[in-house]
Amino acid sequence: MGGRKLPLVVLVCLVLAMLPSGAGTVAVMSVDLGSEWMKVAIVKPGVPMEIVLNKESRRKTPIAVCLKENERLLGDSALGVSVKTPKTVYRHLQSLLGKKHNNLQVALYQKRFPEHQLLEHPVRGTVYFKNS
Repeated sequence: MGGRKLPLVVLVCLVLAMLPSGAGTVAVMSVDLGSEWMKVAIVKPGVPMEIVLNKESRRKTPIAVCLKENERLLGDSALGVSVKTPKTVYRHLQSLLGKKHNNLQVALYQKRFPEHQLLEHPVRGTVYFKNS
């Protein structure tokens, strides 16, 4: 960065730092994304932390995705489909994120879910699902 632009950048940063912030009136959302379940909580000023209920009025939602023809289902709806068509429902995906095809977690996943075909990406070496 040039020497002439530095004072301008510093001035802009100081002005932005002195602007009043609405941080005292902002709600914050937190997401607990586990390997099997997901929870969402909201924290508002002056209100105790509240765990958000899903559409089934439950506090936790299963992490499951169903990719069936032109249909996309998530959570409990996807798990309901997994009884009839387990090949279309993907669960426990976090254990595979960023893993190479030769990782022990990938082998364990294939053992637990033999209905899914995991392939190795030719460039990255990570896994991906073959979805028919």
